[in-house]
Amino acid sequence: MSDIGGGGGDEVILDAPGFIRVYKSGRVERFLPVDFAPPSTDAATGVASKDVPILPEAGVSARIYLPAAPSSGSYSGKLPVLVLFHGGGFCLGSAFDAAVHGHANRLAAATGAIVVSVDYRLAPEHPVPALYGDAWAALQWVAAHAAGQGPEPWLTAHADLGRVHVGGESAGANIAHHAAMRAGAEELGHGVKLSSLVLIHPYFLGGDSSETDEMGMALLRELVRLWPVVCPGTSGCDDDPLINPMAEGAPNLASLGCRRVLVCVGGKDPMRGRGRLYCEKLKGSGWCGEVEDWEADGQGHGFHLLCPTSAEAEAQVGVIAEFLSYG
Repeated sequence: MSDIGGGGGDEVILDAPGFIRVYKSGRVERFLPVDFAPPSTDAATGVASKDVPILPEAGVSARIYLPAAPSSGSYSGKLPVLVLFHGGGFCLGSAFDAAVHGHANRLAAATGAIVVSVDYRLAPEHPVPALYGDAWAALQWVAAHAAGQGPEPWLTAHADLGRVHVGGESAGANIAHHAAMRAGAEELGHGVKLSSLVLIHPYFLGGDSSETDEMGMALLRELVRLWPVVCPGTSGCDDDPLINPMAEGAPNLASLGCRRVLVCVGGKDPMRGRGRLYCEKLKGSGWCGEVEDWEADGQGHGFHLLCPTSAEAEAQVGVIAEFLSYG
């Protein structure tokens, strides 16, 4: 990334070559187009998907995934729900991208859960914390299907709203964390509670990053420069609890509104240390739940999207499935 001088309203305030360019006037150029994948019935897993509105007036929607029914043709019972948020640095990506779609398919198949993959509004056009509000609205939308009510028949017919999980990858993990924190302070409604939180390669900044290599340090420096562009008015990565929930003065993690947490990291992810510290801080906070962590040896940030059929990606999906099976 590099700042490029200019004149008037066309001044570039952030340039990430190949990714995104942001102008002082508010104009945004994105150079990673979404590889759109339509909803479908997945040939490999039998998982069916369709797109549903969440907040139509704001353009917030979701892709919902229903696992294949057993050979008997009917489910043996109600299915858990996993509300999922994609990554992309808060400013890129989509729930409808082919890689995200494929990962949600695999999670639905492996976990036997109805997956609700949320397409939230992106910064900087909608600065952080707008997307946290979108996430909460999505959870409330799911909760509204309790007792057979609500607009989505897959949820009214098949969802066990006593087993609602929230998760995400990278920036989506950050969003999921804040949703779980809000669930510890507010009611979702209809008696629905969060059971578990799944953080996949969580996007937390700040603090000491000395354990990462030179390339990782360079990436972290650029992410630090991106943060005030997507979150104007931030106090900085070291003490802003939105990007650093382990910061001094951040809300106590003991108020996390779920019973169980899983944190997955990559051994070569420059944010690996932040994910590990999150586990330590949560265990020491007085929170009464169960924390598990898992590391993919030698793997980088978001490796499961780049190499979805690798042994490590399949192992990570397996770990998540086993974790949720006890939720």
